[in-house]
Amino acid sequence: MDDIYYERILNRIIQGRLRLRLGDLVLFINEPSLEILEESFEKYDEAYKKAYFSGVYIEQEILEVLVENDLWSPIDEKRIKELADDIENDKVEAFKEFLDKKKLRQIKFRIKQREQQIAEHTWKKNQLDHLSCTGLANFARRSWILSQTTTTEDGSIFNFDKLSLTHVLDIYASNTISNKDIRRIARTDPWRSMWHASKKRALPFGSDSVRMNKDQLNLTSYSSMYDNVYESPDAPSEQVVEDDVCLDGWFIVQRRKREKEKKEQQVNDMLGNGKVANSQEVFLMANSQDKAKEILDLNDPLSRSIIEQRNAAIDNTEGNMHFKELPDMKQERMISAVNSAKTATKRRGK
Repeated sequence: MDDIYYERILNRIIQGRLRLRLGDLVLFINEPSLEILEESFEKYDEAYKKAYFSGVYIEQEILEVLVENDLWSPIDEKRIKELADDIENDKVEAFKEFLDKKKLRQIKFRIKQREQQIAEHTWKKNQLDHLSCTGLANFARRSWILSQTTTTEDGSIFNFDKLSLTHVLDIYASNTISNKDIRRIARTDPWRSMWHASKKRALPFGSDSVRMNKDQLNLTSYSSMYDNVYESPDAPSEQVVEDDVCLDGWFIVQRRKREKEKKEQQVNDMLGNGKVANSQEVFLMANSQDKAKEILDLNDPLSRSIIEQRNAAIDNTEGNMHFKELPDMKQERMISAVNSAKTATKRRGK
């Protein structure tokens, strides 16, 4: 994309409106004011009640229809979570392999595939939303907002009598500003210079954050994010900052590092207790698989290896296994026996 593309988006964000040309007709879709948003919730409630008392499905009933017709299942929801976790790990790998451009391309391709799979699973769940009370109420609300915020060149509210409101709504939806574009704008000029100048006033758009529209808030949030990156003592290179996937990987690495340090501190605090300070092993209870993994990660590599050996031995044993029969305990007894024998030999030599 060229600079004009991003400058056009930035101008739209600053002005708080989308300019549409439909033949000879020019329309402006303005971001709704707080007052319009307030009234729009009443329109939502009215539409929901009308749909509900007309016998339209509620969300739970829609889910039941999807499950009964094999169109969606909770397995899809679980798969979305798994894919999201995979993408997070992919981004960490992308950050660590940033200099290997061939491998980086492969990782990014894999991420796109996973994102497409998430979109497919999400669509399966949402494919009948337009038939639910919630879906109809949301459509009614969006339509009403559009009718109140679409103006002509002279600033008057546009009358949709001769133009499909739904058609304009679809065009507006297709022109949604992506996070990728906002991130690009947030870290480059001309916005970067505007941002630094505006911070002296603390009002980048001439109004407080409460009255900013969603795109303005998004741009402000990302601008602050990049400030924090540049100011970090562990800040990555400029090339990484300019790569959204790799920068996300850096954020994940930093977050995991903080989480691990926090957990280690919690364990150290617990070990300060006289009852467990001198213990060779400390057992912590886990109420879920995720919690169990967190506890496992608190161990050093040698301890994790011992745990894995113990689990393998238990899995391969029929019936119960005594603690003394665990591989590391056997090895410990063997080493102790060898040391005792060496000591006895030395004594006899004297």
